[in-house]
Amino acid sequence: MTPTQSSRQHAANVLGALSLVVADRMNSAVEAVTRLGPSAPAALAALHEFLDGGSVTQLSSVLGLTHSGTVRLVDRLAVEGLVERGRAQDGRAVSVVLTRTGHRTAARILQARQESLARALSGLSADDVETLAAALDAMLTTVTLTRVEERSARTNERSQPWLCRLCDFAACGRDEGDCPVNNVVTNSTGT
Repeated sequence: MTPTQSSRQHAANVLGALSLVVADRMNSAVEAVTRLGPSAPAALAALHEFLDGGSVTQLSSVLGLTHSGTVRLVDRLAVEGLVERGRAQDGRAVSVVLTRTGHRTAARILQARQESLARALSGLSADDVETLAAALDAMLTTVTLTRVEERSARTNERSQPWLCRLCDFAACGRDEGDCPVNNVVTNSTGT
């Protein structure tokens, strides 16, 4: 085996291990905010960041849940006073809107997410963080391109959740054009 193959295999292996630990810790931190299961934090964050007033169908797509699963989730969020249902603009669908409490809870979810991820970076120097950020942007670009191709070719019939469902748009620089996911999607769809 060549040194390059060995390095790639090692990098892939440690990336897999690290991504599981980081995801587990982040999910535990954000789930602790609501104690309503694993989909609630992503739903609240998505509603807070970009989908407030969206339909149950749109939320279902973002979360990668079935429509009925999303309806049950919205039911739980409504009982907790985090969302309210309304009529969508076309009058046929149901929209989901965050309440004031829902907005505050979503902000706490994003804060818990940020703190968890910051702890994972705490052992790195500023230069290491810059290098890692560039590598992660490149990796997200590749993953996003693959997902766009799969969706256009319909090679994956299972609904995939959006990559940005638990994202902090300000931190990713979306409004400044720095979000690798948004940039790939925008460039590949021509919007």
